[in-house]
Amino acid sequence: MAIPSSKRYLGEMDQTDYSPLASGERYTIYGLLFISDRVDFLVRAPDDLPFWVPSYLFDLVDSSTPTGWEFCITQLKPDYKVLFDTFGINYIFGYSLLVNEYRHYVGIVEREPVEVQRFLENYPMDVGG
Repeated sequence: MAIPSSKRYLGEMDQTDYSPLASGERYTIYGLLFISDRVDFLVRAPDDLPFWVPSYLFDLVDSSTPTGWEFCITQLKPDYKVLFDTFGINYIFGYSLLVNEYRHYVGIVEREPVEVQRFLENYPMDVGG
């Protein structure tokens, strides 16, 4: 499914593919990213690494917030301010490492082995969560 032009951010285009996600499956949300008029979910498919996906591709089944999640206002945090200035990302809401260690945030986005391993150690696969 192509993302409508008016909803594209962060370099998305017609060819942007959110495989290996499958229609009708349930995914655990590990973080929320608020960019302009859109919210993205940090999700993970079985046997894959976490990545950001537009929330409108999902039907939300459980709207409760996990215990321990924290909030980051990007324009107020020196390390994260570049996300606001460059991409228009206003807020990130999620697990502590994601919102307090910019290196970890970037490592998840860029799939850096050390940061991905930190994620996997804290969040082993939880199918159907």
